[in-house]
Amino acid sequence: MLWIKNYVKRIQLSQWILFAVCLITGVTAAVIGISDNIPGILLLVVSISCAFGIWVWGWHNPRKFWILLGAALLSFPVGVVLHNLFYALGTLASEYKILAGALGFIEVLFFIIAVLFAGPAALTALIGGIITSWKGVRGIAETNRSYRRFIQSHEISSQLLERLIYLARISASSANLQPLKYILSNTEEKNQKIFPTLSWAGYLKEWSGPVEGEKPSAYIILLGDLSLCNSFQYDAGIACQSILLGAAERGLGGCLIGSIKKEKLRESLLIPEGYEILLVIALGKPGEKVVIENLAPDGDIKYWRDEKDIHHVPKRGLGELILDL
Repeated sequence: MLWIKNYVKRIQLSQWILFAVCLITGVTAAVIGISDNIPGILLLVVSISCAFGIWVWGWHNPRKFWILLGAALLSFPVGVVLHNLFYALGTLASEYKILAGALGFIEVLFFIIAVLFAGPAALTALIGGIITSWKGVRGIAETNRSYRRFIQSHEISSQLLERLIYLARISASSANLQPLKYILSNTEEKNQKIFPTLSWAGYLKEWSGPVEGEKPSAYIILLGDLSLCNSFQYDAGIACQSILLGAAERGLGGCLIGSIKKEKLRESLLIPEGYEILLVIALGKPGEKVVIENLAPDGDIKYWRDEKDIHHVPKRGLGELILDL
């Protein structure tokens, strides 16, 4: 299936290493045993920690890690209390074998949660939370690439879109005129009206754009209110960067699109003539890997994809950008 193929492509070498360590330590723990066996228990903890690491690898928002940390810390006392409760209930119901067996199963389940899952989950969440919190503006800017293939099934809420617009709202505006307006879209019906009006990746001549399953989950359309002014380029650039950085912070990706069939889009969404269509931001969970390359000696600035479908973007060096005048 396409989504499986795309998912495998996104798996990084570090995740494969974690998977190998998880498998080796888990099998070793099972062989040597974990009952009253400290080495076996430690190996199992390492295995479970690696499994958690694979699960949270793509998280970029520290808030997710702190939520996981809170849940892990809470699961220990709750697991202990419920383990003892169901142990006591199982003892009282020992005459009823089926009921006692069910209670015993639940008792073991809460024991596993309290002893084997709470610790590794808390450790993974703590490390991940610290790393992502230290990322800073540079880390977010490096994550903020132009993604053109997404995990279409990943939903983006209206509330999150509004939070991104809030970042644009508080950004600088030329003469503080604040002339930008926004159309938000995160439903399949509305998205289907927007997608055909967009052109993707002009340098990739043999690629016509994302296919079903890779399309954006949401769009933000930037409009210029002609009743306020007739020049919007500075405001639009500032607003788009604020929105895209905010999206990157939350583990999302976007693509700023200026190649738009504007009249078709205006007709599809019934956009009044008093608003100039400026840009469209496609948003979603990134479904491809994008890496930055140093500009080659021949000066070719065209982005390209390699045989593994990894998207490469050449960038000029600082020495070329900074003038010694």
